[in-house]
Amino acid sequence: MDFPRFRDPALRTLRPEEVHVGLSGARVFHLHDGTGRPVAVFKSVPPDRPDLMAELMAESENTERLSRAGAAVPNLLETGAPPERTGVPGLRWMLTSHLPGTPAHEPRALREHPDLVEVLAEAAHGLHRPHPGSVLRYERLEDEVERARERVASGVVQRSWQGTGRAGTDPVRALAEVERRVERAGRLPLVVTHGDFCLPNVLVTPEGGWGFVDLGRAGLADSHRDLAAMVGSLRSRLNPHFGEADAERFLDAYGRERVDPEMLALHFEVDAFFWPAAPD
Repeated sequence: MDFPRFRDPALRTLRPEEVHVGLSGARVFHLHDGTGRPVAVFKSVPPDRPDLMAELMAESENTERLSRAGAAVPNLLETGAPPERTGVPGLRWMLTSHLPGTPAHEPRALREHPDLVEVLAEAAHGLHRPHPGSVLRYERLEDEVERARERVASGVVQRSWQGTGRAGTDPVRALAEVERRVERAGRLPLVVTHGDFCLPNVLVTPEGGWGFVDLGRAGLADSHRDLAAMVGSLRSRLNPHFGEADAERFLDAYGRERVDPEMLALHFEVDAFFWPAAPD
């Protein structure tokens, strides 16, 4: 891959190593210095994917705002420049500092932290704070339902449910029931949420610290948005070192008094409308 000509000359000497974890569709590289130490992270999306370009723009903005607020996130170093400067027409990219730590889904993280699930709950508490001065966008369930309605109309939801436990379920009727439940739920307090709070997006250090990456969906929302994502990640077959018992431990550590089972279930239902579907 041809990399842009970074403004900082020191960044131009770094050695790239592509990362093949994640399903976002973006390309990600760790950039290493001469000693092999990771220094920065480069992320780019192709010009023919406006959805990915919009998410990358949101990620760069969220990263910068949360970093300025003192959150445990990378520092934004540089972002995509006009083609005449990058030499790569149409490429959209961002460059951030490299956070220390191991992604929580890796076996090494569990070996270093037998109490990893409790660390994840502590990390969630560290993020889930009111942030009245933030310019993060609002991510209310009503907005998610509106986006789900568009996906149902396009037929992508029905395709994504084929071959799953939802095969044969009518997405239109399912969405109508979700809409009724969202209306009954009313408004809950808004806190800073990650938006994709899954195991690979939380880094843990040997000292028990943590950091957050992939912040394109961060926003002010109900905390159950993140709780449902982490519970789903701990239960996922993609993370075989964890399971149902770990999901329950996570909720216990977060504090059952802070968890509304109905809201947790509702977030699971909404998330089902955003499962990926095989292309036509």
